[in-house]
Amino acid sequence: MEFRRIIDIDIREMDETALEKSWEWLNDPEIKRLTITPDFSKESQRKWFESIKNRSDYWVIAGWHNGEPIVIAGLKHINGKDAEIFGYIGNKDYWGKAVAADVMSKIHEHGKSIGLESIYSTMLKDNRNSIRLHTRFGYKLEKELDEERIMMRIPL
Repeated sequence: MEFRRIIDIDIREMDETALEKSWEWLNDPEIKRLTITPDFSKESQRKWFESIKNRSDYWVIAGWHNGEPIVIAGLKHINGKDAEIFGYIGNKDYWGKAVAADVMSKIHEHGKSIGLESIYSTMLKDNRNSIRLHTRFGYKLEKELDEERIMMRIPL
């Protein structure tokens, strides 16, 4: 699926700079709610970051623009058959600028390259932007998880 690219994003492995920014972003009340992020400490975040270097069930990238990280995304719960996509544009100046579509395309390419059959996403029912983005890519509602969350899936 092609989207009109507004800015060029440099995709890199997640690093210390992106980790620090993600601490800020995931503690922003709006981003925290939209990403369904539980409370966490700097220590638990550091342990998670150190653990992903040796894990095959996680793939995390950071998107950069103008020398700054602006988005964190990737796949988690990778099991050879499917995985869960996740991501958030932490720098709100980039909301609505096709960044999410660009990053999602790269994640789908990676999923195909490692032989996944499908990718699923968990999101809030009232997160209209996320639902619209996933629908544009071909995700279909798979199930309602509870009163607040849904799961959508796309075959690769």
